[in-house]
Amino acid sequence: MRYTLLLLVTFGVVAASDSLELRIWSPETIVWQRVDPDGTKYAVLDGDREKAGAPLTYAFWMPGGVWVKPHTHTQQAHVVVVKGSIRLGYGAKMDRAKAIEMKAGTMFIVRAGEPHFEGSDGECLIIGTALGGWKTKELE
Repeated sequence: MRYTLLLLVTFGVVAASDSLELRIWSPETIVWQRVDPDGTKYAVLDGDREKAGAPLTYAFWMPGGVWVKPHTHTQQAHVVVVKGSIRLGYGAKMDRAKAIEMKAGTMFIVRAGEPHFEGSDGECLIIGTALGGWKTKELE
């Protein structure tokens, strides 16, 4: 009986691993799904932004000198600065002097519902993970 159970478990693992798709991105290979008039770019790398509770990985790119007005998100996001640096500030009113600079390699969390704004002096790429049902509400 033990031998049969072990065989079934092993077969299930092999079958599952055969169906996995290797997905790799680099800053140069991201296919941007939205480019805004200010030059910022956004892409869902994996998951479903609209499906509530579904895991989501996204990329956001900013050209130098751009600031995104105060806003909130419906979901918490875990974010890593991949390239350049980002300046992040909290509050419903933009105050660039209060923004903290985070360089490539830094990880931070933006909580759901927290008013915040961001900008960059040079090109910046961030990758974030969150749950679907993701919406952004502008405050200004």
